[in-house]
Amino acid sequence: MSISQPSGGSATLRPSAARAVLHTTIGAALAVMAQPVLAVELPPPDRLEAETGIPARTVEVIEPHVSSPGHQLRVSYRGFGMAELLDRLFGERWKVPGTEVVFYGRDGYRSGTESGRFLSGSAWLVVGRADGKPFKVDNPDQHETGVPLGPYYLVWDNLHDSAARAQGAYGWPYQVVRIDLATPADYAAARPQDTDPLAAEGFDQARKYCLTCHRVAGIGGGKFAGDLREVSALLSDQALKTWIIEPQKMHAGTTMPPLNAALPEAERNHIADVIIRYLRARPAADTTAP
Repeated sequence: MSISQPSGGSATLRPSAARAVLHTTIGAALAVMAQPVLAVELPPPDRLEAETGIPARTVEVIEPHVSSPGHQLRVSYRGFGMAELLDRLFGERWKVPGTEVVFYGRDGYRSGTESGRFLSGSAWLVVGRADGKPFKVDNPDQHETGVPLGPYYLVWDNLHDSAARAQGAYGWPYQVVRIDLATPADYAAARPQDTDPLAAEGFDQARKYCLTCHRVAGIGGGKFAGDLREVSALLSDQALKTWIIEPQKMHAGTTMPPLNAALPEAERNHIADVIIRYLRARPAADTTAP
């Protein structure tokens, strides 16, 4: 048996040494294989069924991007049950309490959902419409029409899941290309350093509503450059609140969506207030420091 040397030559090992190297190599390989999978780049949709063994099925939902309280549009999609798919991709690792399932879009959009929400079986990763119509959607909240949804679109059976109905279009990322698992430790640099409970609540709300597109201390989506704490420091509290709740009042035609319009006004105001409390809690962390 021979092993490559850095110089490109080789050296012959005695049998006992060769066995020791072999045992070390196998041990290292098994250790790597034993590490939990925490990120998956999704294959093209036409390969996912074959690679996972999960058959595509049909689910009917109220499409939240184009629906309103007085007008609900139902759409049937074809795709894969998310709980079963997570089992195939991550084993039991995704079910560990405190784990977040994170979906990344092509444009850097990042959508994280607490893993326990997937246990109900109401989430689906879909790849097309059941009626064969174009796999697109209008997104009036962001002033966009005919937005391609593929390769993957996360939808929720909001006809039967009241929690999914209440969340509106939040947690419905499209153009998904990757799925990660995150833990509380992954957010440590972005958490408020003080013990202010309102700042802590604001951090949780910012994770849901802001860190999809923006970043704090390098954590979050990649749609916009700059640290959100530094950017928001240039605005007064009232201006920032308007940006959060009704961004079109600050900049007509902006692609930033308003804060969940499905929520009562008082709740929207409270969410905006605690997000501001969080953003004002301390300067953005310098993640480049040694």
